[in-house]
Amino acid sequence: MKYIIELRRIRDFGEIINDTFTFLKQNFKPLFSSLFVICGFFVLVGTVTTAFSQISIYDSAASTSSADYNSGLKVGLGIITNGLVTILSQFFIYLTTLCFVAVYLEKKGEKPTPQDVWNYFKHYFFRSLGSAFLLLLLACLGFVFCIIPGIYLVTVFYLVLPIMVMENANFNYSFNKCFKLIKDYWWTVFGIMFVCSLIVSVCSSIATIPLTLVASLRLFVSMKYVSWPVMIFFSMLQNILMLTYAIPTIAIALCYFSLEERKDGTGILERIEAFGTHTDKADDLPAEQY
Repeated sequence: MKYIIELRRIRDFGEIINDTFTFLKQNFKPLFSSLFVICGFFVLVGTVTTAFSQISIYDSAASTSSADYNSGLKVGLGIITNGLVTILSQFFIYLTTLCFVAVYLEKKGEKPTPQDVWNYFKHYFFRSLGSAFLLLLLACLGFVFCIIPGIYLVTVFYLVLPIMVMENANFNYSFNKCFKLIKDYWWTVFGIMFVCSLIVSVCSSIATIPLTLVASLRLFVSMKYVSWPVMIFFSMLQNILMLTYAIPTIAIALCYFSLEERKDGTGILERIEAFGTHTDKADDLPAEQY
């Protein structure tokens, strides 16, 4: 008998964290298969740009000529390119994971295939990319005027893309609704994203710390024939571990479902409509909710 996680359900802080990892555990293979298929290109490109930027920075620092224009240009190009690739990678991972959750919801617990997720991804890509760009600008304005408004807006904006994907909504609708949903629950969403971000940071440090150490050793030890393979290995590991951004994405999706249930009771209405319909699938709802 298959155990299905009921997405549309009210959850408290602890339940959202626990169910995030339960969902990840139960769907690990299909989720990461979809992530590698859709985001694999950025893992490869990110490996190259990360290794290139790290080596460029420390080679430039070891250079005897402080006014080496070519070296400075190389460093700047490496940092900018790697930054853009990293931002795009995070966006692709975020949207792919949301699409996976949306397919899971539509198929009522059936394991989504990479093709299913790709079909959703294509549908929402340009809409989500444009929305993400606008939200980034607004968040930056919030940080410019004062740090606190920036933090507040970033936390609220986390809900925009989940609303857009789960409800097939436009930007205006999603933007307005995110403020409605988060009212009285801002600290809950902030706390969940803070905890998940710490988890992702710890995972990323597995590759980031060795990568920085190896690059730094080039300043003091001749590693001409050793550093490149080592740098490439840890650069690839760092970009693969970036897939752990799926964890906060699942958590914010569960936040959306919980807040949606509190405000509009969508899940309750669906269960009332399905009352009397018997299926052989098990779920995580207590019997009394029926």
